[in-house]
Amino acid sequence: MILDFINYILGLFKRKPVRLAIVRKYTDANGSYVGELYIEQERYGVSSYNMIGVSLDTLPLEMGAYSFFAGKLLDVENDFLAPMPKHTVRVGALIPEDNDKVRKMIAKLPKRRITLLVQNRFIEHVIGKKV
Repeated sequence: MILDFINYILGLFKRKPVRLAIVRKYTDANGSYVGELYIEQERYGVSSYNMIGVSLDTLPLEMGAYSFFAGKLLDVENDFLAPMPKHTVRVGALIPEDNDKVRKMIAKLPKRRITLLVQNRFIEHVIGKKV
C-alpha cells in the first residue's frame, strides 16, 4: 500500500503522457461502440500497444485522437450494462471476472496526461454491399 502511494506521488511529477487506444469492432444494439482497449508500454526501449481489456463508448463516430483531459471520459465505476451517457468510455476485461482488476488499473492512471486514440475497425459493416 505504501508503494502504491509512492508510485502515485511520483506519477504526478512525470511529464510523459499515458497513451490509450480503442479499436472499435462493432456497434451494439443501443448504438454504443464495442472495441478493444490498448495501452502503450515501453519495454527495453521499444514502444508498443498492448491489449489490456475491452471498451464500450459513446464518443462520436469521427473521433480520432483526444488528448485534453481524456481521463474525464473514462468511466471505471459502472458496469457495461448500466445506461451510457454521451461522451463516455467504459472499460473492462475480456473475462467478466477480471473487470474490477482492469478498472482499478485504469483508475490509477494519471487522468490529466491520458491521450486517447480511437480507431474504427468495424468487422460487421460493409459499405455499399447488399445482403
